[in-house]
Amino acid sequence: MTSEASRFELLANAILSAGGQADPSELHGFICGILAAGERPDKQRWQNELAGLLDVEAVPADLNRDFFQLTEESHKQLDGSNFDFQLVLCDDEDVVSRALALGHWCDGFLHGFGVGGAREKLMPTSDEALKDISAIAQLDAEHVEEGEETELQLVELQEYVRVAVLNIFTEVRGKDSNSEPTIH
Repeated sequence: MTSEASRFELLANAILSAGGQADPSELHGFICGILAAGERPDKQRWQNELAGLLDVEAVPADLNRDFFQLTEESHKQLDGSNFDFQLVLCDDEDVVSRALALGHWCDGFLHGFGVGGAREKLMPTSDEALKDISAIAQLDAEHVEEGEETELQLVELQEYVRVAVLNIFTEVRGKDSNSEPTIH
């Protein structure tokens, strides 16, 4: 399996080659938003959505293949029982770059969640998490200060977003399931 840092670089190169305007974090957030809303991308619809996100006329075959591969891997991670889901973010030394990547990831997630069209009202905790993710998506480079405290806060925010997305995915999937509830 590809590390998330090298995955970021591979996607960045593919997006750049396609002339796309989104970054890999936003793309991964978009994918996870679709999945968290309870949707599974079908090739025709999501090629159009992906082209819109990247602001390109058509998505090259290799980038389209990477998109669906990342979608499958992300779905397995979100749906798995070992909580190994990770956000695809840059591995830059600069805390401002990493904070902006997290903001882009959150922006992509909200876009994908909206496009995915979750149909049910969420529980208050998930609704609050979406509001928090929306606030994180508004991160501005001017308000991010270098320093150890910012590093710690960024790690905490990344973990918060990771767990919030797992919870939203699980909640929506549970509402979409017709299975009987588990009694403990």
